[in-house]
Amino acid sequence: MTRRNPTGGLAARKQSLREQMRERRRALSASEQASHANAVAKTVVARLQDGDTVGVYLVRDGELDLTPLIEICWQRGIAVAVPVIDGQQLRFAAYRRNEPMRRNRFGIAEPAEPAWRTPTLLLAPLVAFDATGQRLGMGGGYYDRYLSAHPDLRRVGAAHECQRVAAVPAADDDVPLPAVVTERGWQSFTPLADTR
Repeated sequence: MTRRNPTGGLAARKQSLREQMRERRRALSASEQASHANAVAKTVVARLQDGDTVGVYLVRDGELDLTPLIEICWQRGIAVAVPVIDGQQLRFAAYRRNEPMRRNRFGIAEPAEPAWRTPTLLLAPLVAFDATGQRLGMGGGYYDRYLSAHPDLRRVGAAHECQRVAAVPAADDDVPLPAVVTERGWQSFTPLADTR
């Protein structure tokens, strides 16, 4: 049985799920958001390795806030990198305290003068995830393209537990994650069998 579905209905199912899950994460209270962010920061910090460059995203739209993790990394001298949209590609640039920032076409802050970095550990944002590690993003495909181009990169989704669903509709170019970290901890998944 395959979960991959190339039909046009796939896009509609993804968009419907995307809308439901964005509402769900926006409904979290400020105290829940803060509690989840702190729990995730503690979990991730315990797994960092010497010399890591941690790829993070800057929070928006109810996403799990990685600011506590960023602050801990800065305090400990651990390099942090954030995404920059470069045409149709995603790249990562160094992110330091008081970094001059600009808004990209999606209204997301990114370094004004990027110093390119390749993360060794990437925390990927997501809208929904399932027990196989399948990830539903915002629909632009930026992270899927980046993950496909960097198959050996240590990667984990960052989310609220309420973003877990029974099954994420997936296309052939959607890249599953080996793990997701939520306020309940680090959750590793069995890799999906290649059903193509």
